Amino acid sequence: MYTPGSFELTDLHIQHQLIEDYPFGTLTVHGSTGLAATHLPFLLTEPQRGLGTLQAHVARSNTEFGLLADATPVLVIFQGPHAYISPSWYPSKKSLGGKAVPTWNYVSVHVHGMLSTTTSPEWLLTHLEHQTNRFEKGRADPWKISDAPADYINTMLNNIVGLEISITSVEAKQKLSQNRPMLDQQGVIHGLLQHSDSPTSSHFNEDIARLMRSNLER
Repeated sequence: MYTPGSFELTDLHIQHQLIEDYPFGTLTVHGSTGLAATHLPFLLTEPQRGLGTLQAHVARSNTEFGLLADATPVLVIFQGPHAYISPSWYPSKKSLGGKAVPTWNYVSVHVHGMLSTTTSPEWLLTHLEHQTNRFEKGRADPWKISDAPADYINTMLNNIVGLEISITSVEAKQKLSQNRPMLDQQGVIHGLLQHSDSPTSSHFNEDIARLMRSNLER
């Protein structure tokens, strides 16, 4: 990933937090038929040491990913919030004689790792329980695995393959107007919030503004 120094994000804790906040990733691999990609919700396990692991599952019928050999190198891309940035939000535009153009602010995390697969019912059930608890958390009436008949769950388990990715490296990029003067960054934050409900705005406008503000406060 092309990452100028001013946009590079190397803090592992923040990288992990972005994965937690935006867990729907794109798993890519160079398989026997060339490049392939699939889109999955991931769980991140943070270890006592190392970079962590990612867990997910695919349908057993997914031959591109369900039959991959252990120790297959993979890339998982997590796309965080993103938003269009108008040059009209830069206070410096007038003093620069209008020399400013639109851009796009965004956050992205690229996770490289080694993939292993499993069909262990115990592993799969534990994984699904953790995943369900993660995404049902906060609901008034959270759904649980035990809410479904045991024989039905067992049938479902027989139709999926577990994926575990041991992370070997992480690249992350926060393009948050850090290359602009402070007043321009503040102008972008104001513009994002003022236009969060416009038809052409990204629904991530407020998220990008929040990240920009947090970045300025560090």
